[in-house]
Amino acid sequence: MNIFRIKDPFTLTIFGASGDLAKLKLFPALYSLAEQKRLPADFSIIGFARTKKTQKQFQKEFETSIKNAIKSDLNPTILKNLSQHVHYFTGQYNNLESFHEYKAFLKKLTKGKKQPHLAYFSVPPQAFKPIIQNLGESKTSKNEDIRLIIEKPFGQDSKSATQLYHFISQYFEEKQAYLLDHFLGKSGVQSILNLRQTNRILNILLRGAEIANIQISALESIGIKERAGYFDQVGIMKDWIQSHLLQILALTTMNVPISDSAESLHREKNSILSAIKLPKGDNVVIGQYDGYTKENGIPKGSKTETFAAVKLLIDQGEWFKVPIYIRTGKKLHKKLTTVVVEFKKLAFQKDSEEPNLLVIQVGPEERVSIKLMNKYQTGNSPYESITTSKSIACSGDYCLPPHGLLLLDVIRENKSSFLSFPEIIASWHVTEAILDTIKRKKIRVEKYKEGSEGPKSQHKLTRQDGFIWHDDP
Repeated sequence: MNIFRIKDPFTLTIFGASGDLAKLKLFPALYSLAEQKRLPADFSIIGFARTKKTQKQFQKEFETSIKNAIKSDLNPTILKNLSQHVHYFTGQYNNLESFHEYKAFLKKLTKGKKQPHLAYFSVPPQAFKPIIQNLGESKTSKNEDIRLIIEKPFGQDSKSATQLYHFISQYFEEKQAYLLDHFLGKSGVQSILNLRQTNRILNILLRGAEIANIQISALESIGIKERAGYFDQVGIMKDWIQSHLLQILALTTMNVPISDSAESLHREKNSILSAIKLPKGDNVVIGQYDGYTKENGIPKGSKTETFAAVKLLIDQGEWFKVPIYIRTGKKLHKKLTTVVVEFKKLAFQKDSEEPNLLVIQVGPEERVSIKLMNKYQTGNSPYESITTSKSIACSGDYCLPPHGLLLLDVIRENKSSFLSFPEIIASWHVTEAILDTIKRKKIRVEKYKEGSEGPKSQHKLTRQDGFIWHDDP
């Protein structure tokens, strides 16, 4: 197995190092890289935040966050060695002078040696532009190797996403921007492309002419936790469908790129995302779990959706009239993220016969399954389901959490697991069409019980085409 290890020095600056994203995801991911000996001898991790604190205070926060995440499997020696590379800088995101001071701090820390500078945006979206501008205006040379790692959301709509794209372009080249959706770092999601790239038979099956429908489900048993302020502003449509699930749709249905370049992959995904249409008719269902407005920080009369189900079509030749159903929700009866491909039956088969299925389970368990049917000539039950299933989960000592894997990709300048702005803007167009339909048709938010399967109206999306949701594929 070819394991990538970072050999050369680098600097990682985490803007918003006092926030939950850094503490819950980034710090534990860095520990995983250290544990697997992926990090070089010389590197620096700097927390850049507005809160005043000493380096020792920040190192203690760093260590505590990792201890809370790793728990019993923690190696104290590895953690202590990693913590010695951790530094802290107090600065204002909208103050250019703070960035000039920070550049002097970096120069002293790295002893003036040239090395890649990874700038991670662990901040609210409103802080993106001032940090980008001040990083750009404080550059010491045109050739300074700065790599921007910006985590979704990218704008609130297609217009603001386009504006962000043009804004970044004023200060940095497109190749320097790594647009991160952590879902693409999950091994289950990456397996969709990996399976298609290495199995010709799978791509023969994944043709529109052979498929009756595709179902993409992302069900969560938890609620919004501490994300009330953010979630109530965006809803699950923007939080989950706009990026996570439309990306899965694109990976499942696109033409497999003939080269390994990120540009080829982005082009094929964008071809699908640009062709997605919301058909006419009743093709959107939204819901809200009963206790949502009682959550801390949620207004009593909030109409924000915590569940959404939509029917989409791909406006391309071989995908003509193949329905794609997407649903996602919180406080549901189970936690499950799957792609279910239902294949067409032979012309002489009865409607009552069960269909063949390809199931790619992304989480919580990562598996690929194929369901076939065997027919008997005698007996009470003439059919038997034959399901072959195989785990596609990462195994062994070299598995990494999504953020750890994506940080490695930034170091090796591999953008395959990151987004491109054309994809983002195309996805916003799809999301805007759905939201416009909700507004124009005055689709009401349907209440559903916590721990249930969600709004009952979701079933009308599949039934109108003669299908059912595959809840236990």
